Amino acid sequence: MTDNQYAPADAPVDDKKPKPDKCEPTYPDKPTYKPPKKCERDPACNCPGGSNDTENCLEKLIDEQTKPITEGDRAKTFKAELEAFLKGARPAKDEYTTERYQKLVKLWEEQDTAIAELIRKLVCALPCWRCIIECHVCPLLYQIRDAELQLYGDGKWCSEVHDLQDLLYWQTRDKDAKERFFNRLKAILAAWGNPAKTIEQILADNAKAIIEANKSLGTEPSRVVYDVFLKIVPTHLAIKPTNGASKVDPKYTQFCSCDDREPLDCCGIDVGERSVRQRLIGGPLPHLIDPNKYFSLICCLVSHAYQPAKDKLSAAEAAIASTEITIKRFKTLVGSDLKNYGRTAIPVSIDCKNYKEKDPAKDPVKDPGKDPCPCQDHDKHDDKDDTPPQKY
Repeated sequence: MTDNQYAPADAPVDDKKPKPDKCEPTYPDKPTYKPPKKCERDPACNCPGGSNDTENCLEKLIDEQTKPITEGDRAKTFKAELEAFLKGARPAKDEYTTERYQKLVKLWEEQDTAIAELIRKLVCALPCWRCIIECHVCPLLYQIRDAELQLYGDGKWCSEVHDLQDLLYWQTRDKDAKERFFNRLKAILAAWGNPAKTIEQILADNAKAIIEANKSLGTEPSRVVYDVFLKIVPTHLAIKPTNGASKVDPKYTQFCSCDDREPLDCCGIDVGERSVRQRLIGGPLPHLIDPNKYFSLICCLVSHAYQPAKDKLSAAEAAIASTEITIKRFKTLVGSDLKNYGRTAIPVSIDCKNYKEKDPAKDPVKDPGKDPCPCQDHDKHDDKDDTPPQKY
């Protein structure tokens, strides 16, 4: 865990383009599903061709053709999304000028000084500020964290599958995890839709909050503890300029540690799961970066995070759809009306010459069968029987 979970990752001063590090969480390995051994395909008899063909090749062909159709649709959808990103990024870049950026950085630095002074006063007024948070706020955050763990676990789930229902369960968990990550990326890209406007509004809101907190120090210091340490400070640090230095001591962000999450840095943005404490300030926020790097950042996020995550989510959804189709097909088969089931499979006309019973004691290749009727052993009869086989 970093010293400050709110602030964006620092980048080298000479960094020209955002570099992806690890742009996706670690998912459990896909389990291997081995269908149960089928009943012996070859019956006890050497049967004529076509008498035991139960495979439906058309179903397989439909499944195979679904994949390229889905991939084509996905490519069209992604192209439309890229066009939408570009359409929104161009005006956002035009608004995010160097002059405006420098102005916002100056405002941020002024607020940083004001917040540090506000914290000094608050800590003097309530030196037990940390215990106030740990005793009254953290347990509520932990309650939500516990609920999330109960729902989603720790990123691991059953690795063994014994039937299609097990496989569907695993695929559903896999899809849900990838969908949550993809939705986080969508929220991050939305936050960066117009960084200048968003950051300007945050600075304006924080300016008002700082004034109100100073006024309430003498009357409601306990309320100010919440506003300062769980609202003003985290919002302020979340938009911190890249490589910017804050006067706020990191110790004022280190509490409720059981809710901390490991950051997942991608293109200089934490795309990992956000803690409950981080979510108290709302959705993801943009931070102050050089306007000349804005397009590079968006392209990096889209190409190294958004597109791969979207593809993996689509593949997970397709896997579920395929398994559900198979399950439905098997349930239909299992639920068939068994009255007279298989009766119509027997041909109307039967010629016993085409049916030879296997002799398990002999090599089936060299001796494919024997006469099914021992009573017709011609070596034991003096008279030749030319009676043709009886047809039914």
